[in-house]
Parts: sequence; structure tokens; C-alpha cells
Amino acid sequence: MPSEPTRQLTFTVPGSHPHWTYGSVELPIGRSQLLIRIEACSFGSVDLAILNTTSLWGSVGEKGLGRDFSGVVVEVGNSLKGKWSQGDEVCGMYFHPYYAGTIASHIVINPTTDYIVKRPDFLPLYEAAAFPLSFTIAYQSLLNYKLTQSSSVCVLGGATTVGMFAIQLAKKHFLVKKVVATCSPADESLVRLLGADETVYHREGSHTELVPKLLKALAGPYANEEIMSEGATARPPPAGFDIVVDAVGLTPYLMQHQAELTPAKSGWFVSTVGDRDTDEGSTFLNSYNVGRSLLGALWGPRYKVQYAVSSKEALELAISLYQQERLKIVIDSVISWNDFKTAVDKVKKKTVKGKIVLKVEPF
Repeated sequence: MPSEPTRQLTFTVPGSHPHWTYGSVELPIGRSQLLIRIEACSFGSVDLAILNTTSLWGSVGEKGLGRDFSGVVVEVGNSLKGKWSQGDEVCGMYFHPYYAGTIASHIVINPTTDYIVKRPDFLPLYEAAAFPLSFTIAYQSLLNYKLTQSSSVCVLGGATTVGMFAIQLAKKHFLVKKVVATCSPADESLVRLLGADETVYHREGSHTELVPKLLKALAGPYANEEIMSEGATARPPPAGFDIVVDAVGLTPYLMQHQAELTPAKSGWFVSTVGDRDTDEGSTFLNSYNVGRSLLGALWGPRYKVQYAVSSKEALELAISLYQQERLKIVIDSVISWNDFKTAVDKVKKKTVKGKIVLKVEPF
């Protein structure tokens, strides 16, 4: 029986060192499957978190790394012929932490559950591999609140990959009135370029100072919007952000101030990283997260941990915004997949600005 030789980056147990695993894909593939040859993929903080997630102790066998990809369709299952063709250039997200990843020569997918889109000529190969996961999480996070042009959004971690997309979506797609983002002084110019109206510096050990600074940044321009006419009533300060997107893991420090940050009855606090303040050794599903979600649903403000869910709508929106020059995809670096240890070290040291893209080469 014919087969296609494969290579993928895998690990066995939490905290173990990633290594190359060689195998093959038997042909023909399933009726509802596509075989995609990966040309570029990415490595980020989500991969590092998965590599150290303790819940994976219960999963036997090799687990893959990498969630984003761009590549070429090389085999089409019988029921998909006419919809997809050999040679189609595609990109998407493949989020299966307990199984395969996209730092691989090939992946086999079912496009009705792991959505992909054709990569247009105006979207470069490496940028196509740098947006699907982070953009989708940012988009789905913001959908928790029905944003309008009068809404206000707070992004904790404006220079993270999710944070960068959340800022751009809030300002350039949902057209909200006010976006406040936290960042370091070194990242302020980038965060403002992406659309943040106000920035608040976040330093290690300064968590207790964040709330008043964020609320001051939110309220400031409201007081100076217009010159009050004689006899006019002073405008009350805003009651907090409509939605807070936490992309860095500040939830444990800020939850006691949640009612100050977001209105009790309508506000949302959405975490994209779970109950942690580092990238390592934590799971999304724990009693703290579940308890906060239940209490928020009963009394507010609402709390949620946003997981990555495959979304064709998000992929198509990203490509549309990119074509309209309303979306920037920030890439930290492009390196060979053979040099994956460099990517791991950079993410561990938190020196990354944007996505690290791995170029998949012959093996």
C-alpha cells in the first residue's frame, strides 16, 4: 500500500524535551479527509503551556506541537473532490493538544471540523501561518459582549499575539470608542500603532496599581470630550469597561477588583490563558475558573476562560481585514524548523514580539 513519509515535532509527557518523530501516512486517505503538506507553521506561548500542562499526564503516546499552519493540499478524499483540489494553497488552525500538531511535514484533517481557507495571493506564506490561532481566540473573546461604537475595551497584554489582534479587532472591526491596553514602555509605540487609545504600563509586582490606572485611562478623555455649555450637567465617569480581555494571566490579581473594572450586570472579564500568571505548568480547567464562571453567571460580572474553537468565520474575517489593510500580522522571526530549540528558548525568555514562524524544509 502506498504511503507518504512524515516528520513531526512531538513530546511524551509534560515537561519533556520535544523530539522528532518519523512515520508515514497511508494512502489513499479517508473519504472526508485532506492531506496537507505543511510549508510554514508557528510556535508560541500556547505551545509552551501545552508542553507543561499537567493534565497531559493522563494522555498516552506522542503529542504534537504547533497550532497554526499554511501549506498545500496534496491528497483529497473522495467525498471532498470538487470542493478541494490538489495544489490548493491553504491556511488554518489545527488545535488538538492531546494528539498531533502542525510542526510537521504533513497533517491529515477533516475540513468540516478543522476549518481551513484558501490562502489568497495577497497574503504571504509566513503571515498566513502566524494568525489563525491568536486571531480566532481574540475574535471569539470579544464576541462575548455585543460591542457597539460606544463600547470600551480593556486588553491586558497588548503586545501579546492575542492582545495585538484584540486591539485591532476592537478598534478597526467593531469600531469601539475606547481601547485601553497594558504593555511595557518598550512596546507602547507598537500597541498604539495597532489602535490602542490609551496605554498603561504593567511591571512585575505592580498588579495592585493597575486598577486605578486602567480606570483613569478609561475616564480621562471622557472628561475632555467637549466643552460644557453653561448650565450643563457634568457627565458621570464610565462605570468600567464593557469587556476586559486578559491575555497575560493577571486574573488572580484582578478578580477582587472585577466589579470595579466591569459593570456588575453586563460586564465581561474574559481570560485567554486561564488562572495563571506565567506561560508554564497550568491548566485551563480548574476549580477556580469553574467557580468564577458560575458566580459570574449568577451575580456578575461575567467571567469566562476563552478556548480556541476552530472557526471558518474568524479565518475569513482575518483575510478580509488584511486585504483592506485594517489588520497587521506581526512576526517576530522566521527560522528553520530544524532550529526549533531557538523558538522554545525565545518564548521561555519572553523576548518574543509577535509570532515565531518555522519554515518547514525537506527532511
